[in-house]
Amino acid sequence: MLKITPFVDASKASVDSLSGMSAQALQGAEQLSALNLQVTKTMLAEATAFSQAVLSAKSPAELGKVQTAALQAAPQKALAYGLQVKDIFAAATLSQNSAVEAQVADLQAKFLEGIQGALKNAPGSEQTLALVNSAVAAANNARAGVNQASKQLSDALAANVQKITEAAAATSRGSLATT
Repeated sequence: MLKITPFVDASKASVDSLSGMSAQALQGAEQLSALNLQVTKTMLAEATAFSQAVLSAKSPAELGKVQTAALQAAPQKALAYGLQVKDIFAAATLSQNSAVEAQVADLQAKFLEGIQGALKNAPGSEQTLALVNSAVAAANNARAGVNQASKQLSDALAANVQKITEAAAATSRGSLATT
């Protein structure tokens, strides 16, 4: 006879897991909001300082130096901001993936427990259980392959974005140095 208790327990665990994952997502949003607020405060302070420096410039050459310094700093600041955002998303993604992996493993164990309980005394159940176990193992292998490919793609994209940003910053510094 099929026991419903493992499935009810799995549903309860899913609700708890979803609640935890929601809290983690909100924590990432809070971190991103805090970063954006800090960047806004910093930009306001720097804009004020820049305006004062521009208004205090005694000659066009001095004005040019102030502008060049501000333009040279911008790519590095953008790169630093991008890296901080990437770190926030990476941490959030890692915690979400860990929670999902744990939830999937728990659900699979409860599913197999329920199936085994239902087929315990059925004739020919050994073949059915072997088939179910094989299907679960194949699904796990497929999921692991997709996760690995996804991680490799994410790492490659992050590396490319960082290289492009660094190249743009270097090009920006180089073109400003020649002017």
